[in-house]
Amino acid sequence: MRHAGQRTEEPISSLKILNDEEGSPPALPFVYSAEALSKFISLDPDQQDAIIQVCRTHPFRIPLFYLKLIEIDNPFCPIRQQAVPSAEELQGGGSDDPLNERDISITPVLMRRYTGRAVFLISSECAMYCRFCNRKRMVGRGWDPGEFFEESFRYLSGDETIREIILSGGDPFMIPPDLLDKVLSRLRAMRHIKTIRISTRLPVVDPERMTGKHFKVLKKHEPLWIVIHINHPQEITPEFLENVKRFRSAGSAMVSQTVLLRNINDCEHILLKLFETLVSAGVKPYYLFQLDEVRGGQHFKVRLEKGVRIMKALRAKASGLAMPQYAVDLTGGLGKVPVDYAYLKARKGKKAYIEGMLGKTGTYMDDGDESRCKQCGLCK
Repeated sequence: MRHAGQRTEEPISSLKILNDEEGSPPALPFVYSAEALSKFISLDPDQQDAIIQVCRTHPFRIPLFYLKLIEIDNPFCPIRQQAVPSAEELQGGGSDDPLNERDISITPVLMRRYTGRAVFLISSECAMYCRFCNRKRMVGRGWDPGEFFEESFRYLSGDETIREIILSGGDPFMIPPDLLDKVLSRLRAMRHIKTIRISTRLPVVDPERMTGKHFKVLKKHEPLWIVIHINHPQEITPEFLENVKRFRSAGSAMVSQTVLLRNINDCEHILLKLFETLVSAGVKPYYLFQLDEVRGGQHFKVRLEKGVRIMKALRAKASGLAMPQYAVDLTGGLGKVPVDYAYLKARKGKKAYIEGMLGKTGTYMDDGDESRCKQCGLCK
């Protein structure tokens, strides 16, 4: 298998970041540096230095839209913690490729772990680089997935056992709408592919970058499943809700996925508000994920036991519609499994031994630190 950056014949470029749609209000720009960020939020010299150090290893970008959601003088703001680099990212622990995606890559942009479905990385860019991302090794590095589209299409057209495609990246909506249309058209021409998902965070972190052209493309290829990555009630903005309406009008079904994050959303009251608000908007909570063991993100880890307690509390309060599945993607590529005691086989110190989907037992380092109350007032 060739690696990212090696060209194929007649490459299609997906590297170009989406420009504003002609005739639409311009999307707000991005912030890329500690110097630029310091004009918007309070940063002491140590924090500025930490951002500079982190950016030498991990990508950094915040849309101005998301930046304006930050509580300026609150260092524990849940929006800020997801977006702004910290010195904790330079601590040890974790892996660059915690889910062992390199070993399941058919091409540099096509991965297959499960029978019947595949993940197609059609973008290497995100509007924002979340500090806990499990693909820090790939996103924001300036490589072009479009160079590998043709060989990926050839594989998909030749394997009729694949029934479902998950478009991911990076963020699929960061490529121009006409290119997204071409990708979807190629996939729709393959009769054995019955279901297409698009995994995105753009409608949350930079909703004004979603244009009318995007929704025309989605309408053309309906029905599609849109998987929204959203982690906190403060991310549910009027602009996000307007995008949800436009997705639904375009014939898309909508579900959400959330990462359980220490000191951000590891609280039953916060998650209850998030999930119930999503349901009221027409978005079904799908997954609550245990943090992947990615290098640079381990300070966000929540203990499995606490996650189980939160889910138990949610079952007592939430409608079934508002209940996602709590799951862990086992380190080393053993797949997603529900986090409950039927799969948790043993413990030894901080190691949890969890049975994977094929009966093989994997380990998860259950070493998350204790979190503090967010003082958000939702539990009063």
